Amino acid sequence: MEIDGIAALGRGLTAKGPEGIVFANVDLQVRPGGLTVITGAGGTGRTALLLALCGWMRLIAGHLEVAGKLLPSGARAVRRLVLPARVSPGFELEPNHRVREAVAEHRSVNRIRSEDLDQACELVGLDLTPRALVRELPAVQRTLLALVLCASRRPAGLVLDDVEAGLPLGQRARVWGALHTLTRTGMTVVAASTDPPATPVDVVRLPPPADVFGPGGAHEHVPAPDEQRHDRGDDTRELPTVEDRR
Repeated sequence: MEIDGIAALGRGLTAKGPEGIVFANVDLQVRPGGLTVITGAGGTGRTALLLALCGWMRLIAGHLEVAGKLLPSGARAVRRLVLPARVSPGFELEPNHRVREAVAEHRSVNRIRSEDLDQACELVGLDLTPRALVRELPAVQRTLLALVLCASRRPAGLVLDDVEAGLPLGQRARVWGALHTLTRTGMTVVAASTDPPATPVDVVRLPPPADVFGPGGAHEHVPAPDEQRHDRGDDTRELPTVEDRR
């Protein structure tokens, strides 16, 4: 698998939710074919920043360019290039599906070839268990399955939220290893975690809410899947903020 990864550049990025500012004045640079990790405590806006990089959330201030596309006007093109493997809520595996059902649906909807799926499994290091229910898989296998399904689409960029969710340290290392392996194809990977891994990565640190907004802090709100608007074009008005996706 050989991928032409994307680059991203952001300056002064600010996002607002229904309860106020989520993050403010964030700068970032994402290298093509690299692994960039967005770190910060809960409520610092990690999920919101991932959604912005995917073209799924409009910022209220700042300059963001992804794959040469200026957002929000280029959001539709960005959404085709940068895919969320898991960003909650909105982009998650259906827990009541069996693995074989999740794979079959994914292949049908996205027209995935068997060889691409097999190669993604090999890269990520996952042996599929077709009869298992997704909700019964160990947390590390659920995360790796999400990576396999996304990577099999051969995106220029892939994002993953909450790398450490439900994982002890040893299993987190397995996920970080899989993400590093994906970058060796040329794919750009952006992941969010409370802390960065011990391995070499590019880090974007989001400050604690109180450091930016005072004692009241900020609040991160990401809408549920049925609150999302559909992709209808590049017009700025068609790209919802966190607030108007409720």
